[in-house]
Amino acid sequence: MRILVVGAGITGCTLARLMKDKGYTVSVKEKQDHIGGLCYTTISSSGILYEPYGGHAFHTKDSRVKELVLKFSDFNNYRHNKGIFINDILRHFPLSRETILEIEDSEQILKDLEERPKIPDLTNFETYAISQFGITLYRLFIYNYSKKMWGLEPKELTTEYIKNRIELKNSNTQMFEDNFQGLPVKGYTELLRNMIHDIPIELNNSEFDESLFDLILFSGRIDELLKFKFGNLQFRSLRFEYEEKENWENENYGTINLPQHPKYIRKVNFNVMHQQKTNKSLIQYQEPIPSNSKNLPLYPIYTKKNIELFNKYLIEACKSEKIIPIGRLGLYKYLEMGQAISLAMNMIPLIEKWKNIRPEDRYLEIKKLLNN
Repeated sequence: MRILVVGAGITGCTLARLMKDKGYTVSVKEKQDHIGGLCYTTISSSGILYEPYGGHAFHTKDSRVKELVLKFSDFNNYRHNKGIFINDILRHFPLSRETILEIEDSEQILKDLEERPKIPDLTNFETYAISQFGITLYRLFIYNYSKKMWGLEPKELTTEYIKNRIELKNSNTQMFEDNFQGLPVKGYTELLRNMIHDIPIELNNSEFDESLFDLILFSGRIDELLKFKFGNLQFRSLRFEYEEKENWENENYGTINLPQHPKYIRKVNFNVMHQQKTNKSLIQYQEPIPSNSKNLPLYPIYTKKNIELFNKYLIEACKSEKIIPIGRLGLYKYLEMGQAISLAMNMIPLIEKWKNIRPEDRYLEIKKLLNN
């Protein structure tokens, strides 16, 4: 079977490798002039390893994912610790009861927490956040951050993004508790280059002739694949600014959230994340902006309208005998790196039987995978 993978990001490269290892004839096309997708890693003019589309801390509980990535790169031992500025004071994130006791509104916050409902309110993003954190904490660090991030009032969003992403801890902990964490020692691009080292790839081109392939795994936008016939799915993008600085607030934190900043949502220190020893740190400031023809689509915006529109596109895409949507853009799903690899692995049985099952069953299987 001849398989074309469109897109050389983490999902595309993973599927190219795994399908090649299963004996299929695989090739890759990538519209950018480099591989790596959103976790593309390069070197700054001053010799610092960094990620132009934002810092990516790798973490997973899935032993299959760990085993796969370690075939292609060693990882450093970075454990993702995050800070957050609240009222101009740097705190530890995720917030804990330990940190709350240091905040001037701690008495009211603790009172709010005591009065929380036993069952979270899943009506929308805002009701869920308030039911989990109370109104005072919500106003301190969630409302402004979320409105700035998504360009919408939080009550317009579903709970898809917030669930399982932020939680209140009893004491200060790392951002992730997964047993495998770190970053590839030479960056994600080198890892992915090693992963597809023996697979033909064409850069600067994502056009393809369906007749030349048995299956096409498409990691671009699903609405673009179907020529926007039902309308545009909404994505959020980021604008990045950089500064080389000698000082950084806390060397334990690779990223610091800025919920009350008028422009930026967070800042990243790549020296910390990539464990680089240099005289100056490369700091990346991230400003949320709308996605358009000039700004890469980075984050699906989970409104009820967008989710319904995606389902419409997915039903249509599943009618194709050859083209299978994959990855963050193809499946309109926010995926971290470990999650992207795990989902790619889980999709292989569906990919192999794609031509032999009904469109309705393709749709149901993809939805089941997305909901796991």
